Amino acid sequence: MQRIIGVLVCAVALVLVTPASALASNDPFFAQQWGLEIIGAETAWTQGRGAGTVIAVVDTGVDLDHEDLAGKVLTGASFPSGSPQDDNGHGTHVAGIAAANTDNGIGIAGVAPDARILPVKVLNSSGSGNVTQVAQGIRFAADNGADVINLSFGEVSTDVDLSPVFTDAIRYAWDKGAIPVVAAGNDFVRSSSFTDEPVIVVTSIASDGTRPSYASGVGNARWGLAAPGGDGDPGSRDNACDPDTAIVSTYTDPTYVCLVGTSMAVPHVAGAAAVLRSIGLTPEQVVAQLLATADDIGAAGIDATFGAGRLNLARAAQAGAPPITAPPTTTAPTTTTTTEAPTTIAAAPTTVPPITTEVPTTTEAPAPTTTVPSPIVSLPPTVAEPIEPPEGRAIALLPEDDNDTTRYILAVPAALLAAGVGLTGLRMRRQLP
Repeated sequence: MQRIIGVLVCAVALVLVTPASALASNDPFFAQQWGLEIIGAETAWTQGRGAGTVIAVVDTGVDLDHEDLAGKVLTGASFPSGSPQDDNGHGTHVAGIAAANTDNGIGIAGVAPDARILPVKVLNSSGSGNVTQVAQGIRFAADNGADVINLSFGEVSTDVDLSPVFTDAIRYAWDKGAIPVVAAGNDFVRSSSFTDEPVIVVTSIASDGTRPSYASGVGNARWGLAAPGGDGDPGSRDNACDPDTAIVSTYTDPTYVCLVGTSMAVPHVAGAAAVLRSIGLTPEQVVAQLLATADDIGAAGIDATFGAGRLNLARAAQAGAPPITAPPTTTAPTTTTTTEAPTTIAAAPTTVPPITTEVPTTTEAPAPTTTVPSPIVSLPPTVAEPIEPPEGRAIALLPEDDNDTTRYILAVPAALLAAGVGLTGLRMRRQLP
């Protein structure tokens, strides 16, 4: 019996002893981050992790003291005034997806774990803000070293047409060398209104690779992509935190939650752009690479739902630098209109009544009171459900024989590894039982 036990222990030791570089992350939630797996983040990290880049999160702010963002949050700004501290949670969730610290044994892994975050608060505690403030935030980010600007909100106008103030700010950012990335929106029956603006418009895919019932298409956007955003109802107050279908990330209070929406898809692309910038690609090359290496899904070729297709960061990072030319336009040949909505459609983002401004009177005659439309950015209402780090079995990972991806190979109680095997330097991650 002792001989059998000895053989089993030796076998476990031989299987589990692997170089540290073969293990992707020891973050507790890493096994539930299906979005990272879909885009091939682990493989891309062998080429670059976003070092030396800055991702501006123009949103509700960022939790400046979050444990999983420690050491990477720069001094930002709030518009019109105040601190960029997040009092909503949305911006912190976005920031974590894009660039949370990775392999630190805490929380989650970010798409670009070595990138820094520039917090720019333009939305209030209820997730609403004037488009003028948003434009100021974009310009601030472009003027303060942002390589990528994450805009996790959709339409920024009370009308079908986009606000010129907003689109001018996007063009300004691109001209300054920043890559703007924006959400297509959470209104299934509408497509994004973006056309020739230099911005990557992002729609969502669910964990099974399909289009969620809430996700707007990219429409005729110049550059369109799809990325993991989760499946569910972004406007519901009854969402449960299910990391198997939603996107788990950092939050204000509680510390980690699950959310769904095109808001969550955007930072996957923003993080991917930072990874490509960190390996030496120009903004033009980054956009061209992301579009050229995307997985074609939906209708064959470029379409108004998914644009160039599903983000494939692994392929983009390993493809080598493309020629320095202007990024191709991925506008679909014709605008497609959804004629049939799904059974459940997410509630449209809330809006705020327009601001009424009185025109000053003159000496000749009193001027009439005029209502001036005030474009509003507003996030869909949500109540975030807390999520705790998963407990259970220790999972060791080994590389596949023919590529850099990882696979599960053995699951044994953590106590057995510590007491019976006695391995040193073993790095593991946890998953739900």
